[in-house]
Amino acid sequence: DTSIRLVATLFLADLLMRLYRSGVEYVKYSRNYLLEDRVWTILRRSFSYDHKHTYLALFFVFAGLSRISITGDFRAVIPTVAYLVQIPLYWFFYDLSRSTLNYSQWIRDPHGLDYAAGMASNYVHGYLKLSLPEREDDGLKHRMAVYEDKHSVTFGVDRLVILMPDEMFVNGKLESKLLEKAEPLETRHINRAGVYRPFKHAVYRLKEKINGKTYYFAMEGATPLLSFYDSMQSNLSATWQMREMQREIWLKFYKHLKELIKTCPETRNEVELIAYNAHDNQGNLIDVGELLIALVLNRTKAIDELSD
Repeated sequence: DTSIRLVATLFLADLLMRLYRSGVEYVKYSRNYLLEDRVWTILRRSFSYDHKHTYLALFFVFAGLSRISITGDFRAVIPTVAYLVQIPLYWFFYDLSRSTLNYSQWIRDPHGLDYAAGMASNYVHGYLKLSLPEREDDGLKHRMAVYEDKHSVTFGVDRLVILMPDEMFVNGKLESKLLEKAEPLETRHINRAGVYRPFKHAVYRLKEKINGKTYYFAMEGATPLLSFYDSMQSNLSATWQMREMQREIWLKFYKHLKELIKTCPETRNEVELIAYNAHDNQGNLIDVGELLIALVLNRTKAIDELSD
């Protein structure tokens, strides 16, 4: 009986708080809603419960009804005044368990509302889906094939390599003792929102030969991560939460971007993501060229295993 009364008191306190928040939302933020469904939207959002709490509520309702059927006295499960006067304590301490860890958990949830998921979605739909797929003999693979024929070279992978260091910074010209910049791929112009925008992809030559062969790579850094890095350096846009959650945002961006690329038919076989720690355990900067060598060797090994 005590547990049922306690839970009933908690749900009543929560109900009153949700009603209060609904009123505040209606008075202070009414412009955030369309006039025709303002009240309904506020109430629907205010009184949404996750599955766990819905099942718990149903369980205790069933327990309460069962108790009433046994005792024949509904007062056995109704909260008394001694319970009801504790409701303000719930209002004061309802967020006691909230901490910075909640930001991490929120970012990891698959709701698509966080900074990282937004960057990944914009990157795919505003750039990769436009510049990479084949339309009129101007897709990435076609331009790479033309480049190979024209310059008598070989690409290490027939995809766009996108670098994603955990510090999020990528220089305008990739710095590596193992790489040198080559002539870029042919520029592709696409009408986007009434403007023909140029889409370019840089090409780098790997100086160190692999199995006696020189490889080229169409490669660039993930520009949304660089923009996020720049925003963190500015007092106008940076917040302590952004700096605190930098690695969470980087990981979520990588995972969400990888999933979108794999799911979208236009980009599924067009991109090679390389997410890595920018520095080794001694604090030395990782050479991007070494990552590319490992990429080619792993692919060569996989092909050899398939042919055996």
